[in-house]
Amino acid sequence: MAPVSKERGPLDRETIAAQAVALADRSGLDALSMRKLAAELGYEVMSLYNHVASKDDLLTLMADAVAADIPAPDPGDEPLIAVRTLAVETRAALVRHPWAAALWLRQLPGPARLKHMEDHLAVLAATDMSPAVAHLAYHAVNNHVLGYTLQEQAMTYARPPGGDAEAVARSFLDGIDRELHPHTATHVQQHLDGDTASSFEIVLDIILDGLAHRLDPTPEVRPELGGRNAPERY
Repeated sequence: MAPVSKERGPLDRETIAAQAVALADRSGLDALSMRKLAAELGYEVMSLYNHVASKDDLLTLMADAVAADIPAPDPGDEPLIAVRTLAVETRAALVRHPWAAALWLRQLPGPARLKHMEDHLAVLAATDMSPAVAHLAYHAVNNHVLGYTLQEQAMTYARPPGGDAEAVARSFLDGIDRELHPHTATHVQQHLDGDTASSFEIVLDIILDGLAHRLDPTPEVRPELGGRNAPERY
């Protein structure tokens, strides 16, 4: 174990969580251990357990620390604009901390995540959506944020030594028979030519456009679908 430093600050839950976030940002969540964290803080490992009950408790604190950095909605924004801003800011936080999206699915919310959830639900409640549609809207937006981010982080194809993602994509494209798979070849080329990160906001806007069409003061709920009867154009 690394020697305990004589220069150390006071220990509390916020300090422990902040150092754990920094360690995970630097080395990944798999590298995080209570012993390593204690050494970085300059304490014996048992000192941490005076403030956090377990590693699971620590992971909840870490996810909450990330949520605490997500700005609250602007009260002056239209509700769906506020939803969009929350989604974009949430994804930005999860990109800054690549390990956090998985914790969003594994750990129960702490105070900051509960506030984030309440903020999101409140702006949806401020629209003319029925409660049933607002419930589905909340999940549609959050599933897009988490799903997009997790997929983006998981796409780590094997790379040759010194290679990068673009080199892998170009190598893959060179091996495609363009006569047999013309659409696939075009699709891969579009990845190489464009800013693929923008697709997150494009799909988000499609979701929000669909929700805007459901702003109906008298929605009719279909129990079997959990939402209202859609107009014929849907």
